[in-house]
Amino acid sequence: MAGFRNDESKGLNYLDASSEDLYGIHMSLRDDPTVGAEPINTVAADDDCIFLEGIAALFREWEEFNLVGKASTLEETKKLCLAKNPAVVLMGASFHGVSCAETVASIVDSSPNTRIMVLASMGESGFVLDALRAGARGFGSRDEMSVGKLRSLLWALACGDIAFSGSIGTVLQGALLNGSTEEKSESVSSDYFNSLDDRERTVLAALEEGLSNAEISRKLFLSEPTVKKCIGGIIQKLHVNNRVQAAVLSAKRGR
Repeated sequence: MAGFRNDESKGLNYLDASSEDLYGIHMSLRDDPTVGAEPINTVAADDDCIFLEGIAALFREWEEFNLVGKASTLEETKKLCLAKNPAVVLMGASFHGVSCAETVASIVDSSPNTRIMVLASMGESGFVLDALRAGARGFGSRDEMSVGKLRSLLWALACGDIAFSGSIGTVLQGALLNGSTEEKSESVSSDYFNSLDDRERTVLAALEEGLSNAEISRKLFLSEPTVKKCIGGIIQKLHVNNRVQAAVLSAKRGR
């Protein structure tokens, strides 16, 4: 599974969720004792009940997965995973504004073979970062996710890969690897962030997702010159050198 992609850009490494290649991988996993011949037991958890029901319906359609439970709170998720010991868990990055990281750490501690993937909304990269550090093995962006992509990511997770999807990854990579930026984030005054206006805060959240100016323009219905001006204001007000530093600082602050 290593190296495959399902990011809507078809090419040599593209793997469609319904392809014969994917079916072949599924069959080969029958010899893997951590997966086995039976469908892969999964748990779905999210604080958005309508979204959760949609995810549950998808799992029921995918014969290679067996949904053993769903939860709408962090406590329910922890108890369900302890009782069912699923191979794969798909959960929201936060529940009513509370990071899932502590729950992720608890699940992984009690069941090291459970592989957790978190789904994040725009502006939640700080929660994703915490979840990854707590032991999650993958993440996806709700705003950029398709059914086929989600299925393929879950397959990657089941096969033991690190399953990352979405432009948010650019920011997370910087946050995970740039120690000097992490130290700086602790000393940045809250006054800097408080000085941002509503539009700048919205654009900053988009920067956390790693979006380009053109993508931010389309997403927020702003002209590209307006986006560029907002980013300039954000950089100046946060006293950073570039947009990536601004995004990383914002992600850290959201933890």
